[in-house]
Amino acid sequence: MLKYVFSVGALAWTIAITILSLIELKGPQVLHFSYADKLIHGIIYFAFTIAWFLAFSKGVTNEVLKKNALVISAVFSIMYGVIIEIIQETLVTNRQGDWQDALANTTGIIFAIFIIKWFIAKNRKLKT
Repeated sequence: MLKYVFSVGALAWTIAITILSLIELKGPQVLHFSYADKLIHGIIYFAFTIAWFLAFSKGVTNEVLKKNALVISAVFSIMYGVIIEIIQETLVTNRQGDWQDALANTTGIIFAIFIIKWFIAKNRKLKT
């Protein structure tokens, strides 16, 4: 049953990011400092990468995805982030694509990879 939670969670996070990335957001800024938008991008894609890593490694998946979950989730996250920025620039009139947003997304993804690798390495037992 838990495997469905991982898969549905990753899909729900993807849908939420897609909607929030393509609609016009109005209202006060939550964070009031320079580059707050980039920090939010990094955090969102950090969580996105971890969600898809869990979906590929523990969710409804197959052996190829399980074995390569880290690489596939990282590549998928980068491609998704870049595609969203391209869509914002070309197809949506109320949003702008930004290479700095794509860089912030990628930075969050890289941090997620390091955290995942650290937890995997920490939890792996040496064979004697």
